[in-house]
Amino acid sequence: MRIAQVDAFATRPFGGNGAAVVLLTGPVTGQSLQTLAAECAQSETAFLLHLQGQWLLRWFTPTLEVDLCGHGTLAAARALSHWGVLTSGQRLDLHTRSGALPVEQREAGFRIRLPTGRLHQAPPEPGLDQLLGTPVQQRWNSSLRYEVALVDTAFPLAALTPDQEQLRQRPCLGLVVMQAGPADAAGADPPDYALRFFAPRAGIPEDPVTGSAHALVAPYWFARSGGRLLKAQQLSRRGGRLQVLAGGGEQVALQGETALVWSGELLAGLAPGGRQDWEDLLP
Repeated sequence: MRIAQVDAFATRPFGGNGAAVVLLTGPVTGQSLQTLAAECAQSETAFLLHLQGQWLLRWFTPTLEVDLCGHGTLAAARALSHWGVLTSGQRLDLHTRSGALPVEQREAGFRIRLPTGRLHQAPPEPGLDQLLGTPVQQRWNSSLRYEVALVDTAFPLAALTPDQEQLRQRPCLGLVVMQAGPADAAGADPPDYALRFFAPRAGIPEDPVTGSAHALVAPYWFARSGGRLLKAQQLSRRGGRLQVLAGGGEQVALQGETALVWSGELLAGLAPGGRQDWEDLLP
């Protein structure tokens, strides 16, 4: 089985968000996938399987399987290109627990399409203000089980260090903290918005660049800006930038660059089985 390490939403290795990508030769049990994901110790490990003429994709954090992972999808597209499956200008549908996700290789990186999810306005909560150390201007829950908080542009989001145990106790899978183009943005091309993403309950204290979070909040920023193209930044330690394009319907397009760190052969055996879990992804 082939395996690769890809840094997604990065212009060079050791930036953006890392993902391991495994090209399976047959169905493998979820327990084996979870064990390997823990061994890879990335925020997500992406598993690809070609079955009945379709490409299937699943994602695992070190502790659990997730329904949607943007950077793992981008990494999978880069790995498929490296392995000669995806060619420039070609569109390929990857079938997942979140439906069919189109991916394509472009001159400037790769473009993927993700479902937007749904934001649901939630009332203010003093406990969240205290956790973040700043008043929350708006707060939402979402269909992805992410809690979303909007803070003032002047707040030093890059310096935020929320208590991980308090985060773990919140009734959400992850917390998105976002703001309009930050006041401390460097360079002549500031982003339209920036965010950070914390998910200790999923085994990820902080995710470096989170495609699913950007897809989730994109409709809010599209409505606020009135445009159809957003420049986004994630202010984690590794950091990353991407473009978000309005696509109509229930999906948005994310475009970003990738860096292939290494590629090789997986020598450890994985337990075959769990075929039904894979077949459930088929269209």
